[in-house]
Amino acid sequence: MQKASHVFSATVVAAALAAGQAARADDATTANTNAVQLNAAAPSANALTASPMTEHGGFGIGALFGEPTGLSMKYWFSDITAADLGTAWSFEDHGSFQLHGDFLWHKFDLFHVPRGELPLYFGVGGRVKVQDHGDTRAGVRFPIGIAYEFPEVPLELFGEIAPILDLTPSTEGRLNGGVGVRYYFR
Repeated sequence: MQKASHVFSATVVAAALAAGQAARADDATTANTNAVQLNAAAPSANALTASPMTEHGGFGIGALFGEPTGLSMKYWFSDITAADLGTAWSFEDHGSFQLHGDFLWHKFDLFHVPRGELPLYFGVGGRVKVQDHGDTRAGVRFPIGIAYEFPEVPLELFGEIAPILDLTPSTEGRLNGGVGVRYYFR
């Protein structure tokens, strides 16, 4: 199950990147006036428009599917920084409850799409995993992902992988990954 979810997560991230590249290729084949207008409207890290997602205090809640599967929340501190929190069920090692939280940085100027935003994000955080049959694990997470923010609705689709270094009860490397959706409130 774990390998399948990692392959699925990698496929979703690759598909999002490919969709962004395809959209850019389609723009290049339109008339020059349309291309100039689209390029003039291309987002930059310094010229972000306020949206329910990125404005200070934007809060989103939704679902995460993969390893683990559960509830996902995100709170924006600024135009590029946010914190996420997940409360989820892990199917690894006979099932367990997982709680994780991360501090995230977003790069909005790497991928340009005709509509919406497609930031790459990365961060650092912690994870606690309470296992039914075994010791509780605690460790450090290093998430990296991509998110699509819709232009007219306060909705975000995301896919991420998160290498984990468990520190207790023993030092071990793990990997989380999944896809999800969040709805944002003002």
